[in-house]
Amino acid sequence: MFVLLKNLVLHGNATGRAKKASASPAESNSTPSSTTGESEGAAQDVEKGAEVHYAASSSSAAAESDDTTPVKERKAYTPGTFSNAFACLFSLSLLLSFFNQKSSAVRRFRPTPRMISDAIIGIADGMTVPFALTAGLSTLGDTHIVQLGGMAEVVAGMISMGVGGALGAKAEADGYKAKLANTARVVLKSSVEAVAMVHDTLAPYGIELEQRNMIVDQLLKSSDQMVDWLMRFHHQEKEPDSSRPLACGLTIGLGYAVAGLIPLIPYFCVKRDEVMLALYISIGVMAIALFVFGYSKTYFLAEQPQDRTQRKMWAGGIWMLAIAGSATAIAVGVVIGINSNIHPTE
Repeated sequence: MFVLLKNLVLHGNATGRAKKASASPAESNSTPSSTTGESEGAAQDVEKGAEVHYAASSSSAAAESDDTTPVKERKAYTPGTFSNAFACLFSLSLLLSFFNQKSSAVRRFRPTPRMISDAIIGIADGMTVPFALTAGLSTLGDTHIVQLGGMAEVVAGMISMGVGGALGAKAEADGYKAKLANTARVVLKSSVEAVAMVHDTLAPYGIELEQRNMIVDQLLKSSDQMVDWLMRFHHQEKEPDSSRPLACGLTIGLGYAVAGLIPLIPYFCVKRDEVMLALYISIGVMAIALFVFGYSKTYFLAEQPQDRTQRKMWAGGIWMLAIAGSATAIAVGVVIGINSNIHPTE
């Protein structure tokens, strides 16, 4: 806009100078005609130059005015904007603290010996039974039969082992409750019998009678304390966790399912008539898996560091491999024998 106004001023000045040059004062009438002609030519040149400059400036100004590029307006930040930003930051901090607590809980988690024992039970059965079954079904020459039979066995075995583990843990909890009730009844009914149980527990450790009487006197001050002491030291019973049946069932069942799927995987990776190829692959995979499992089992179940020797761990791996191999050989022999009797070869 400034350029356009400037061009208009220049054009007006040029036009004024041209008119002034063409309209000379009265005393200039006595000058020669050639001078007047030259002045008029100069005025015309100046006017043409101004018109050309004005046209060029007008075109550039029009080009600038035709630019349709939108101009970004500056946003006005309201108090609501800052409150929303603060809410987002606060929510993000809460989310990060939640995940930090979860990760800390995961880092603090350690499997208990009972959990390891349950997992070993499930994995041991899952590696042995499905492997023997799939190897026996392989003699029928059809991978589809092996797949169906193997999957049915894995699902049934997982449910059976899981339910059996849960029922066993529940029976253990019920036994603890029954013994706890019996001990409480003895303490409330006959303190003499409870005192005798305390002496029977402490005597093998060489504790003198005077010191035993002091312990008895202290325990008799509270019946609950006496019951708890007898359960822990006389009966050597520890109260099981309330979630023990569920945890036991899930651990054994999932261990069986995961281990039972290992020998089945090769049968899903070959053609239907390549059952023997799948059997050979399954035998190789299971040989490695069984040895590693037996090796690791010996390591985790060792109570003392001196029991974790290479010799014992290698013996554990070979023993596990021998057991599963024997079960597989028996299963294959049974299937071959039954199949030959049903469909005798001519």
